[in-house]
Amino acid sequence: MAELSPLMTEALKNGRDVIITITGSSMAPLLYHRRDKVCLVPPPKHKPLKKYDIPLFVRQDRKYILHRIVGVKAEGYVTRGDNQWDKEYPVLPSQIIGVVKGFWRNGKYFSCDNFWYKVYCRFWLFNYFARWIYSRLLHHRART
Repeated sequence: MAELSPLMTEALKNGRDVIITITGSSMAPLLYHRRDKVCLVPPPKHKPLKKYDIPLFVRQDRKYILHRIVGVKAEGYVTRGDNQWDKEYPVLPSQIIGVVKGFWRNGKYFSCDNFWYKVYCRFWLFNYFARWIYSRLLHHRART
């Protein structure tokens, strides 16, 4: 990613879309490592991102992260991967280099404006606590 970063950042700054293949498992089950792709667009210049948007941002340690916004606060965005329990906060607008406009899952394209995608987002965040309890039970059961 370090080699592609200047090209990707330049393309986004010039208003062009960028398509990248996902690496990592933090956004599973929506997006899978080295299988699915996302289409990134430049972040909006004059309006904040919203809950459920998926920005690509750069952490302080220079890692590129693609996580969903689960909260918007005055100090920055609260993000979390769909396959993670810990929130990342604050993510500042200056850290965001692109926002997911859509994605290819198993070769089929889905827009982030798609009705069923929006249902998935709300369902996934709404069930966070139940998923957390279930994962703890599975973890406890595996240890005994």
